[in-house]
Amino acid sequence: MAAPPARRADFGHALVHLTRERKEYTSTDFLTQKLDRVVAPFDVLKEILASGTIRGSGNEGYVKGNRPAVCFSEIPLASMHQFAAPMSDPGRYRFYGIALSKQTVFEAGGRPVIYLPDGEGEWIPPEEKWRHVRFEHGHVDYTHEREWRLRGDLDLKTVRGMFVIVWSAEEARDLAKFSNPLTTKIRGILPIEYITMML
Repeated sequence: MAAPPARRADFGHALVHLTRERKEYTSTDFLTQKLDRVVAPFDVLKEILASGTIRGSGNEGYVKGNRPAVCFSEIPLASMHQFAAPMSDPGRYRFYGIALSKQTVFEAGGRPVIYLPDGEGEWIPPEEKWRHVRFEHGHVDYTHEREWRLRGDLDLKTVRGMFVIVWSAEEARDLAKFSNPLTTKIRGILPIEYITMML
């Protein structure tokens, strides 16, 4: 018999995939590349909804090995203000993304990552390196992200439901009118600005 799900303030039953701004360059050569444009994170989110797919990141997204993976965090929504930042602040992630149940991601093949020093991850087969995140105590530590990964892309048209995360109520109203193939899957649009104001 399965144990009932744990209910704790530091632990949730949702996983979030957050976006950030995307920088596009005129050249792929590092020495000659010039920044062409920056796509805002809200527009990146709209691209995900329009395509119906979260595309996996490769080495440019800190995923090891030769297989891309979609990254999630199990950080509770109430703690998201410690994990992401609005555009006015430097930060790795922004308050735009998709929230799914852990069960949904697990059933699709997602798993918690393996936090290990690079020198201790040599036993992981090359085709499974996407599961490994470098951890060097006192030097490199992303354990606060409580990361899960799913190999490849995630077709959101196959999930039972999701919540969409945006920063403002104005963006939530804009997104409610945005035509996309996931309309019937979206259970709600969460403007995080108001959640962070109440914490």
